[in-house]
Amino acid sequence: MLVKKTFKFKIINPTKTKLKILEQEYEKLNLFLKTGIDLGVYSANKQQALRFYKKVIQEKEYPLSIRKDLLKFSDKGTFVRIPVKDRKGGIWLPIKAYQPISNFEICESKILRKGNIFFIHITAQKKIEPERTYSSILAIDLGEKVIATTVLSSMQRPKFYGTEIRGIRRHYAWLRKRLGKKKLLKKINTMGDKEKRTVNDILHKISKEIVEHAKKNNSIIVLGNLKGIRKNSKGKRFNRIVNSMPFHKLTRYVVYKANWEGIKVVKVDEKGTSHTCSKCGAIGKRSVQGLFKCQCGYQVNADFNGAKNILNRSREYISRDGAVVNQPLTMVSSIETVQFKEQ
Repeated sequence: MLVKKTFKFKIINPTKTKLKILEQEYEKLNLFLKTGIDLGVYSANKQQALRFYKKVIQEKEYPLSIRKDLLKFSDKGTFVRIPVKDRKGGIWLPIKAYQPISNFEICESKILRKGNIFFIHITAQKKIEPERTYSSILAIDLGEKVIATTVLSSMQRPKFYGTEIRGIRRHYAWLRKRLGKKKLLKKINTMGDKEKRTVNDILHKISKEIVEHAKKNNSIIVLGNLKGIRKNSKGKRFNRIVNSMPFHKLTRYVVYKANWEGIKVVKVDEKGTSHTCSKCGAIGKRSVQGLFKCQCGYQVNADFNGAKNILNRSREYISRDGAVVNQPLTMVSSIETVQFKEQ
């Protein structure tokens, strides 16, 4: 299968002349999109912009889109050449490349400006052969207090991720309320961007760690299906929690990072996993947010219990997905192999 990934590189220390040329191309493109006035924009860049930006908002700043066949890289991947109107043959710009992309097919690229700094976002694709055999299952439970709890079928030891996100959300909610009373709306909008960047950075790190954990243990990834979670939620407090926690975004990050590594992701129905005992199957109680108690005497961290329930439920779903599972001897144990049929 073909999978796509966006690489984000910073353009570092361009010469004053090259920076001026880049800024002129960028600003002239935005002027053309918003007014129709063409003061000299490279024709291919103009065509790309008309293709991508059908509806233009005056207050918005639009990236410079580069056609894939016009984007060139140096042998070591530390320089990129982009076409511009004011320099024949384009300009070579130094980039901070965290990983090489020479082995991938370039799909599209965009140059964005944040403050006085330019970044280039390059979308690339490659053909991935998904793993056919897995040694274990990595189950993920998404929760309010801890955004992600994972448990590996081969070892009953949980891992907790994103405990700081809830605190960050609450902190910014308090700031918004305080600034709102002072009617500092511009400050609130600026602060919202910072909150989004902070949370997104954490989500990318969490999803990367989870996928690396699965790769290290040759695990298929199983997570709860969040479809309809907002529609089926009840109560103002729960709705506020659901809307403030970026469950769907983390799920998307995990899926695309796993696909890039050729790791299968299976979604299971998570209904009832937070209130069902993972040991005996009875309905238990969450006396406090982080503790699950069952009438059988079993007490455990609530998020860990939810992750184990998803793990238990995953076997049926994996079989439906076209997999053959060698069932382990115990309810929560290691899975010897997970074999996928050819599509």
